[in-house]
Amino acid sequence: MKAAQCRNHSPERLEMLRNVLSSAGFTPEGVLKTIGVTDSASIKESDILLLMHRTQGGTPLETLIRLFLMEMPVDSALLSTAIEPMGLDEWEEMGLISVHGGSAQAEIKLFPYQELMIAYDLPRRLLSEDGYDFVMGIGGSSITLANLTVRREAGLALDLGTGCGFQAFLAARHCDRVIAVDRNPRAVALADFNARLNCIQTLECREGDLFAPVEGMTFDLIVSNPPFVISPESRYIYRDSPMAGDDVCRRIIREAPKFLNEGGFCQILCNWAELADQDWRERLRGWFDGCGCDVWVMRNQSRDVANYAANWIRHTEKLETEHMEERFAEWLAYYAKQQIVRVSGGVINMRRRSGGSNWFHVDDGVETMFGPGGEYILKGFVARDFLEGIGDNAALLMTAFVLSPDVRIVQQLSPSEGKWVREVCELHLSRGLSQKGEIDPYVETLLIGCDGTRPLGSLIREMAETVGVPVSDIESAVCAFARDFTIRGFLLPPAQEKVQKVTGRKRIDC
Repeated sequence: MKAAQCRNHSPERLEMLRNVLSSAGFTPEGVLKTIGVTDSASIKESDILLLMHRTQGGTPLETLIRLFLMEMPVDSALLSTAIEPMGLDEWEEMGLISVHGGSAQAEIKLFPYQELMIAYDLPRRLLSEDGYDFVMGIGGSSITLANLTVRREAGLALDLGTGCGFQAFLAARHCDRVIAVDRNPRAVALADFNARLNCIQTLECREGDLFAPVEGMTFDLIVSNPPFVISPESRYIYRDSPMAGDDVCRRIIREAPKFLNEGGFCQILCNWAELADQDWRERLRGWFDGCGCDVWVMRNQSRDVANYAANWIRHTEKLETEHMEERFAEWLAYYAKQQIVRVSGGVINMRRRSGGSNWFHVDDGVETMFGPGGEYILKGFVARDFLEGIGDNAALLMTAFVLSPDVRIVQQLSPSEGKWVREVCELHLSRGLSQKGEIDPYVETLLIGCDGTRPLGSLIREMAETVGVPVSDIESAVCAFARDFTIRGFLLPPAQEKVQKVTGRKRIDC
């Protein structure tokens, strides 16, 4: 799809396109039911034979699935019937397809996801001579950032490096206005096309590098999935920054605070270098010196440079490419020159807060996410505020904690001498981000007592009496565990009752 074409679709033509897709059943529900999977984002190349079998009937929906999701040429006559009352010539003019004799093939990917219809580039463009301005679709990193984004009602939001616009569209559900920025003209055009296709009227797309298009503005929410890959190349706008190493992520972090309103959040998907002679935590901490933000780093991966390079080169090269070994060697030489031994990745959450010292916290992340976790992020900031402000254990002992309603206990029992004996008892969180922690029967009893009415000190005295030890013997250990369980979301301090929940979505009308 050419950038110029993306800007000239009339509202009438877009309405016809929406109606055609809807009438054919080309919706998330219709597609999933037809192809027999629970998540269209999980379709793999190895599934092609099964999908061909399930879409062999030639119905309008099956034809569109083959065209846009399986990226197969389809019979022109079948497609012509599927898209009535529109014509093939109209779809060609819109840049959706190209027709070659008796067959038609997609020129972009149309992907129904949740309540959205998203257009982005087909993978074959990435491997072509035109791949420099390739626009990515909805991938694992996109979903990770979306699930961790704070979803509270807000005024103005910014999607920095918008790509196809996915993050911006989600922000439009709970923000009054959204600005989507990208330095790739093709991405700006596709994001604008997608916004109008999905009737999102509160979004403005701007072309430019990083914060330049919004200079002088401030936001309640900034989300960014930037070109964070650390490499010696500049082949693809979506992947490669013109800056060296991890400088693009560092620059966003250093510049973001002045674009945040007080209490506003900036959430960035990042990669950062681990250097041979420096602890990565200390290096990362230095990025935030004097930034005026509280920072929660959630690292979810760390790879040695050889593994990292091989993974990213495979993304854009066929395995039989002649120059793969040469490129791999170039990447490793680049890392050696910069003394990079590993690369970490994760999400960095920043909240603007003035009037006091700011805190910096690092987690190694979690392996599982149970759907949206934005509320968990908000609660995590409240919990850290509480612990930073409460001081010593004396104040902690006076706190009446509440056990999270999302806590679940899992026990492992084994048979012994004619009865079941408990071997392991673990706490789990059933929503948001997966957390788990092992506890003993005494701690289990104490946690049940955390109902918001009894201070921790009272529960510790009760535990000491049950165990038969002086309070002083267990007080410090229980306070330490209470702090840890508060950080991890098992225990909620009283302030978390004030955490705002987004209970609905704004209605979108064309």
